[in-house]
Amino acid sequence: MGKARLKTGERKDIFLYKTRVENLFINEFLPDAPGDCVKVFLFGLMYAQYEQQIDFRTMALTLGITEKDVDNAWKYWESKGLVRLTPDSEGGIEEIEFIRQIDLFYGKTLEESYPVNGVEKAGEETAAAEEQTTEETGEAPDTEESAASIIERLINRQLRDMFRKYEMLTGRTLSTHEAGKLTDSIKIYNIEPDVLDFAIDYCIGIDKTSIDYICKVALRWTEEGARDVGAVKQMLDKRSKRNDAYRKVFAELGFSRLPNPADREIMDRWFDEMGCTLKDVLDACRAAGGVRDPNLRYVNKVLENKILEKGGINTRAEQVRKTAAEPSLQTGQPAAAQDSARVSRKVLRDYYDYIRDEGEKDRKARLTEVTNRIPEMRDIFSAETQINSLVITMKPGPDARDKRQRLKDRRQEIEEKKKELLTQNGYPEDYLERKYRCDICKDTGYTDEGRVCTCAKERAEEAYEWISRTGNR
Repeated sequence: MGKARLKTGERKDIFLYKTRVENLFINEFLPDAPGDCVKVFLFGLMYAQYEQQIDFRTMALTLGITEKDVDNAWKYWESKGLVRLTPDSEGGIEEIEFIRQIDLFYGKTLEESYPVNGVEKAGEETAAAEEQTTEETGEAPDTEESAASIIERLINRQLRDMFRKYEMLTGRTLSTHEAGKLTDSIKIYNIEPDVLDFAIDYCIGIDKTSIDYICKVALRWTEEGARDVGAVKQMLDKRSKRNDAYRKVFAELGFSRLPNPADREIMDRWFDEMGCTLKDVLDACRAAGGVRDPNLRYVNKVLENKILEKGGINTRAEQVRKTAAEPSLQTGQPAAAQDSARVSRKVLRDYYDYIRDEGEKDRKARLTEVTNRIPEMRDIFSAETQINSLVITMKPGPDARDKRQRLKDRRQEIEEKKKELLTQNGYPEDYLERKYRCDICKDTGYTDEGRVCTCAKERAEEAYEWISRTGNR
């Protein structure tokens, strides 16, 4: 469609061709539009696509409506963002420009890789522009910008494929709101495109077709450390095996109901903290067979007694603690230098939570200190909060990309001002940033790839001292 001026000319030839109408128009605007407005839009679109002109009087006579109806129709579509009107010197309309809806909601770059009417233009206009730039200036285009453009185009192409996949699998057209949620999942919430694509297959496979549900599933996987499809599959496989273990335990105990969260927490402790195998657990369940009212707490007690008979859960850790100061017969060095304390996974997770909480308390204390000493910082923080809120709540629209860039620029200005105030008052530039003991995992224990971080061993030794000192077991 593009920019089109309605010009004088022969119109009979255009009736031999087709008028291309965007699905977004049909799905989003057609249901609520007045009938006369729809007639005017489609009639004008036919002429615009072939750069023909027709006056409002002829249009009104052809459609069986008044010229005022035609004028009101164009103003209606302008209010919806589908056309841009250029007034003439007499207060009428000189030019009507049709705005592609894929441009309106997703921007020019996405349209180039998710074309309307199957016309694939990705790369052609960009290549031509770069070629022209080189010829006119003798300089090659900015490679850094080109790389960013390539990444953007790749993401947009992946989004296009997701839209088509979803529509093919569900048999219905995505709304602009739903397409916007998928786009935001990647561009705002940093979900990997492959993970979101896999989430579509996974959720539709279990008859969950809601876009909100799909995006939440992909976000949960990402937050749990699964940043690629391989990590997601490993996580799902582990959950599948764990669910199978739950089922076998309940079958052994004769339970016909499904496990609730409290049940799963008890059983998870057997496998994750106590190190029991499924055979150990099922043997304990059989031991509860003669009990009148068998339950998980009884099985839990059986397993704890068996572990205590073997010396307890933390036998190795206790031995390390007792012999920490005793020299080794082989090396002459303290035994603690050769071995490390052993703690359960739950204790290690709790310790990671503890150090993150302490880090946040420390950051808040520094914020309070700075705002008390530098009153101007309060306004800086308030402006920063407002901008972050605007970015999160921003809705798709014709000027969304420009607004987001302006907010990004404003946020950068605020950040520079914040650093300037800090240095002027004797603080380092990063004084207000969160401090982590481990910059790799950000004190979570897991890397971005979902692997156990290299700091886990050091944190385990700290965790042992922590539970020994505080009793947080």
